[in-house]
Amino acid sequence: MRSFKPEMNIEEALGYLRQIEGEGVSDVTPIDMGELSKVYSYTKNGKDLVIHFKNDPETLKKVKFISDQYASCGVPMPRIFEVGTCGGAHYSIAEKVAGTPIISQAGPDIRGVLPDLVRQFTRMNQIRVEPCSGFGWITPSGEGSAKTWAEFLASTFDVEQEGFYHGWTSLFETSFLEKDVFDRIYAAMMERIGYAPEERYLVHGDFHFGNMLSMNHAVTGIVDWEMAMYGDFMFDLAVLHVWAPKAQFPQRVREAWAEEGRSIPYFEERLLGYQLFKGLDGLRFYAKKGDQPAYDFMKNHLFALLEQAE
Repeated sequence: MRSFKPEMNIEEALGYLRQIEGEGVSDVTPIDMGELSKVYSYTKNGKDLVIHFKNDPETLKKVKFISDQYASCGVPMPRIFEVGTCGGAHYSIAEKVAGTPIISQAGPDIRGVLPDLVRQFTRMNQIRVEPCSGFGWITPSGEGSAKTWAEFLASTFDVEQEGFYHGWTSLFETSFLEKDVFDRIYAAMMERIGYAPEERYLVHGDFHFGNMLSMNHAVTGIVDWEMAMYGDFMFDLAVLHVWAPKAQFPQRVREAWAEEGRSIPYFEERLLGYQLFKGLDGLRFYAKKGDQPAYDFMKNHLFALLEQAE
């Protein structure tokens, strides 16, 4: 199975840290986080910090912009202090968030944090994204990568791609990625993306319990903003629902907002459409990675969603 993280062990990470931070670095500890980064926590002059190493420097510049622009808006996102390159290693340094990942907590603790997560999601939904323009991936300059949300969603699966998914359609011949399955789910997704509102919101893009920390039933951090976008807030609800359907988080948000007199038009259509989008991207990723059990799990999950919708 392929890995897309930089090849690095803890001794190499410590070597880079000493070059970047000097000799006063201690307590270097790996953090198992994400598919594309090597992440370590450490202490410098009594301050707890986190360093991300990545092969792609552009996404690190992007998260620095997001931190500078939005970390003071009331949502608990870690501040990024520095982005740079050391030798051949691209890195970002951020404050370490207190608490533990929600994904690692017991069921009662997860249920206990959901009310505050609804509040934090509502705050995130209220962040103003002007004067930045555009939809889709947030670029390092802060602009969206597409003119419309629908254009962005469709273009994600264009044949011609740059970067990580360059030449991805060859996976139909070289891996277990099934074109008939892909085409069926893509068509169902495209039927539903037109229900999105015209308004733009700050979208995390990878909104799941592995990217959230909490303490005493309060959310202390929403981390890993590398996939952030301008678009439909329902996208984040769908992502969390894909990975943690028992939490019923989209419905919790819907009910909380209804109590405030706020409705979510085309709730079901948008929720399903973005689950199909995320799942379709997952099928492509798992095929590229060579992870057939994860591919089969996601495929079966998507088929079940389509059957429920019929």
